[in-house]
Order: sequence, then structure tokens, then C-alpha cells
Amino acid sequence: MCKFKVGDEVYFIPCNLSYYESFHGVIIRFKQSMDQKRKFAVIRCGHGRFVREYHVLPENLYHTEDEVLNILRQKLRSKIDEVKKNIHTLEDLLNFLYNHDISVDAAGKGDDYCVWEERIAVRELAKEICGIELGK
Repeated sequence: MCKFKVGDEVYFIPCNLSYYESFHGVIIRFKQSMDQKRKFAVIRCGHGRFVREYHVLPENLYHTEDEVLNILRQKLRSKIDEVKKNIHTLEDLLNFLYNHDISVDAAGKGDDYCVWEERIAVRELAKEICGIELGK
């Protein structure tokens, strides 16, 4: 990992997000953790009224959007593979579908929420097991 300094524009993945999105901003300072064991970067993102600060460990910072997108793809692929690992037959797939709601907006909040790794895994498994294309 390259060293980062105050003023660098960086890309990162906020640790509290459950979806796959990268953010970028400028390092405004470095701080020590309360226990003095870790150092983290304070990143300012946004403009005008929509400015937000994030605290990010240096090992989670990237110089380019491509770097962070590759990490996000790897994490998503890993979660998809985890869903798929115990589904080998049509019966397994149907049992999974019976016990999981993979529809978009499954929570009924109107915000298009769904568990994307499960939805993608089912789409891939339908193709692999049944030869059925479910779409995008």
C-alpha cells in the first residue's frame, strides 16, 4: 500500500454499508483511535450542504476508483459463491427460494432494497441447473 497524506484524493468503501458502492473524498487529517493502537484518516466527501466526514483505516484507502471497484467485485463474488455453495439441485434451489425473498423491494419500503448477492446467485443457479435465463 502506498502512503497517503493530507490533501490526497482517495477512494474507499464505508464500513457500515451493506451495499456495494465506493466513495471518494479528500484526506483532511489523521487521528489516533481512542486506544492509541490505530491511526485512521478523516476523509471529507461532498460539497456545500452535503459535506460528510468518514473515518477510514489507511489499509482501506485506494488511489483510483478502479482499485476500489475491483475490491467490491471480489467481495460481491465471494458472497455470491457463499450463497451458491450448498445449492446443487433444483430441489435445493426451490427450497432456497421458498425460504428467501429475492424480489427487489422485499422489505416493502419502496426503496428497491433486496439482498443482491442472493438475487444474483439465484439467477446464476437457474442458468446452471435449469438452463433458464432470468434476466438482469
